[in-house]
Amino acid sequence: MLTVEKFKNMLGRVNHSDWLHVAVDANNTEQFYIVVNGGMGNTISAPIENYPPEIKECVIKMLFSGELIAAKEAAFLLEINTLVYYLSLSSPLKGDT
Repeated sequence: MLTVEKFKNMLGRVNHSDWLHVAVDANNTEQFYIVVNGGMGNTISAPIENYPPEIKECVIKMLFSGELIAAKEAAFLLEINTLVYYLSLSSPLKGDT
């Protein structure tokens, strides 16, 4: 099970094989997705509702506090046929390398 602590750790690991990203639907800003490394240059995406509710709460808090910011350009998640904006950390999390 993904905990908030594991989520934040994986969110900060952009150059590792166990990274994850958060994306928001370009047409429905209330719909978030968790995007993980699927290997071989692929991603696996799932609605944030597939994860514990505290993960979505954490994402919303991070957005409102400015820890997460949305990309200016939209990207296409091929596996779910959806246009999204990726969210990224405004600064690296403490302790991550």
